[in-house]
Amino acid sequence: MSNQPKWAWWVVGIVIPLIGIVVSIQLATKSDSGGSADGSSGGSADGKGSAQSANTAAPQAAGNPGSGSNPTAPAAGQPAKVLAGPTKVTLSSGSNYVDLDGSSPVPRPAGKGADATVGFNVPPPSLDVPGSGNVLALAGNQDAEPTRDECSRAIGKNGTYTSGEMTVGTRYCLQTDEGHIAYLRVATVPTYTSVTFDVTVWE
Repeated sequence: MSNQPKWAWWVVGIVIPLIGIVVSIQLATKSDSGGSADGSSGGSADGKGSAQSANTAAPQAAGNPGSGSNPTAPAAGQPAKVLAGPTKVTLSSGSNYVDLDGSSPVPRPAGKGADATVGFNVPPPSLDVPGSGNVLALAGNQDAEPTRDECSRAIGKNGTYTSGEMTVGTRYCLQTDEGHIAYLRVATVPTYTSVTFDVTVWE
């Protein structure tokens, strides 16, 4: 021990503990800046950010991953704006697809851009979703016309891709490719050549 130089005691006694203190301070500073005060990274301190994003994305969660835009739901207490309808739309064996995203529902002979179709070739006729997205649901409460929010909730809870057998008065909710919510009521007896719907589409 007596042969060690004097500077070695300075290194062991002062320099090494000083380095340890500096490293500890730097690590503590980095961990404080990496997250928010509530322990989450990138979230709001009051936790409202995740709740707001969940409210505006309700229709998309219904199950059509190929959907385009997802229009924002109307503010609480505000009625939803109507994009089209109420109007009657007749689909036939020659034009059995319908586009619901325009200012007026348009029957089409082919499926490009279509949001729903009626299968006339396989009995019984049924309302189906091109692409088989789970965005079609029976509307609840037969005593009143459903609202946009009621349709959105029905799709989120019970969304499927086909109606099964249709009957007069049966009511459906549907989410379109562009994220609009539509309401369709079977207005005439479905035959193997045509069927008419009462249609409303909300923005």
